[in-house]
Parts: sequence; C-alpha cells; structure tokens
Amino acid sequence: MDYPFHNLDPEKFQQFCQALLTKEYPNVQCFPVAQPDGGRDAVAYLGMDSDRSFIMYQIKLVKRPFALPDPHKWLVKILEEEAPKLKKQIPKGATQFILITNVPGTAHPDSGSIDKANQLLNKLGVPSMCWWLDDLNRRLDSSWDLKWVYPELMTGPDLIRSVIESRLSENSERRSDAIRSFVKHQFCQEQEVKFRQVELQNRLLDLFIDVPISPPQIDTNSKKSIKSYRIYHHVASNIERNRNTQVHTLKGGQNQLQDRLYKLHSS
Repeated sequence: MDYPFHNLDPEKFQQFCQALLTKEYPNVQCFPVAQPDGGRDAVAYLGMDSDRSFIMYQIKLVKRPFALPDPHKWLVKILEEEAPKLKKQIPKGATQFILITNVPGTAHPDSGSIDKANQLLNKLGVPSMCWWLDDLNRRLDSSWDLKWVYPELMTGPDLIRSVIESRLSENSERRSDAIRSFVKHQFCQEQEVKFRQVELQNRLLDLFIDVPISPPQIDTNSKKSIKSYRIYHHVASNIERNRNTQVHTLKGGQNQLQDRLYKLHSS
C-alpha cells in the first residue's frame, strides 16, 4: 500500500520522518524546520562516547513524485546540493548519510533508479543510501500511532480498522462482526451489477448495447476526414454483412422447422 505523503507540506513531512526515525534509533536528534541546519534534518548518534559519531539524514518531499520523468536525474541534482554540506560534517562525526524522500524508486538491476542512486551515493565519502517511497511505506505499515498524529496519511483500510478496533459500547464485538461480514460479502459481489427489483443479475460488460451512429461529415481537403469516412463505411459494411448472415441462418432454421412440423402433421 502506498501512503499519500504528498498530502503533507515539506515542514510536516520532515516532522513525520523525524518521528519515524525515533522508532528505529533511540538517540535521534531532530532539528527544527525552516532553519539553517547544515544539511542535517536529523542525526542519529551511534553512541554516547566522546567521538559522537552519527548518521546524517536529509529529508526531501516532492509534491508530485509520480510525475518525475527521471528520478535518477532528480537525485543527481539533490546530491550536488547536499554533498558539500556532508563533507563539512564528516570531520565532525558524520559516518553515514541517508536521504529520505517520497519519490518512487525503480528496481531494474543496474539501470533502475535505486541501483543508479547507490552508485552515486558510494562516491560521497561515507556509507550512504536513499530511502525511497517503498521504504517509507513499509516503515509506516507498522506505525499505527503515527497515522493518528498525521491524519493526512490515513487510508480507507485504516478507517475500517479504527472502527473495528474501537470499543465504544457493549455491542462493539457484534458490530465488528457485521462490518467484517459486509466487507467480505461486498468483495465477492463487486464484479456483478444487480437489479434487485426484478431479480436480475448481470455481469457489467453484458449490459452494454449497440447504439446507432451516423457517418462523419467528409472534408475532401482533409486526409484525416477521408480516412475516418472510409473506416466508418468499412465497419458499417462488416456489420451489415454479419447481420445478413444471421438473418439467412435464422430463416433457414425456420424453414427446416416448418418442414418438420408439416411432415409430422401429414403422418
């Protein structure tokens, strides 16, 4: 399942990612949004000893992530901006770098954006990686409490789960069973269109009917118009030919039936 991270603004997306990081690392330092931070939206200290080595996180939100024609080129531009900042943090203890984004990666070996990104990240001087859309999705799957803090990320199944798990009355268990039964029944029946008033059931595609069409107006100076006119007459001729074939077949069947009835009556 993909979550609508693009519903968040950049500041709120950064706060969400910081909250997600606190679940994985106990020693996360979350920096305020919209302030100069030297490329550090968050850092996770790997120990409390004197050297204070840390993982450096940079968070980037794209409002229309699926509209990016080439995520690899987008990442190149981001790394060009962030690499100088990372180099300044390495002497201060940065031992790893992680870029977090809602952009979807592609998995093709060597040629996909994930593998291409890893090749670029390996040149930054410290072990680095990128968390793509799928990385965020899978981490949020098990972070039910965060969805309530950031309701913009709620999905339909989340709301159903909320209703089922709520214990607001003594009839909650009965209502939970009813909702589960309804969802299961609806899932099984969604491929059929029903007309309960007349007790009919039909598959959706069986309900389409042919409607008459008129020939297009032909413009002798337009190749496109002439081509459309020829296509119309070609289709119309095939339809008429098939219709005549069906009529002849039906008439032949009627004649055979009449002959059989006549012979039966004569005998």
